[in-house]
Amino acid sequence: MINTEWFSIRALTLPATAVALIASFIIVWLVLRIQFPKIWSGVYGDAIFTFILVWKFSLIITDFPSVVSQPLALLYFNGGTLGVLLGTVAILLQLWWKRQQLQFDNEGVTASSWAIILTQSIYQWFVVLLNDNSIQSELVTLLVLSTLTIFILWKVTEPTLALLVYTAGYVIVAALQPNGFWQPAVGVSFLLLMLGIGMQRMGGKE
Repeated sequence: MINTEWFSIRALTLPATAVALIASFIIVWLVLRIQFPKIWSGVYGDAIFTFILVWKFSLIITDFPSVVSQPLALLYFNGGTLGVLLGTVAILLQLWWKRQQLQFDNEGVTASSWAIILTQSIYQWFVVLLNDNSIQSELVTLLVLSTLTIFILWKVTEPTLALLVYTAGYVIVAALQPNGFWQPAVGVSFLLLMLGIGMQRMGGKE
């Protein structure tokens, strides 16, 4: 989806995609807090905190001259597409580093799958609602991802299959959006698929 709207929060102006991302983080954290033991919403919260830090401060890499000349730019800008990808990779590395400490059991693996699927779906829902793209692509995104998410969380109990089915559906939806495959969300979706499968390799025991 193409970002068409911007929102001002005091002196801070954010694109609708950033607002959608923050809103999805909050909602998914609440879902995990209600549905699973507290530890897994905590793991998700830590991962999101890491993502936001890397995403914001990756501006040092993507636009170092601006940061040097105007250090406050770190408060108002982020690393863009590269920052999103770096933030996602940072989550992968963080969870891999803490794999022994976290000791993912079956419940943890399921919670992780829910987090990966819901974060992407809810983000896309908000992107559709907050922006003004073509009606056809918006309807396809809402209908397909809503149906796919409900079906997977209700019927697909095997986490690897759930993630593979969701990622395949997500890629099909992306192909029908204005930017097609050339949008950060597609790359992030594949990285999250790797993350989910990796966490199943880490644990999956009671």
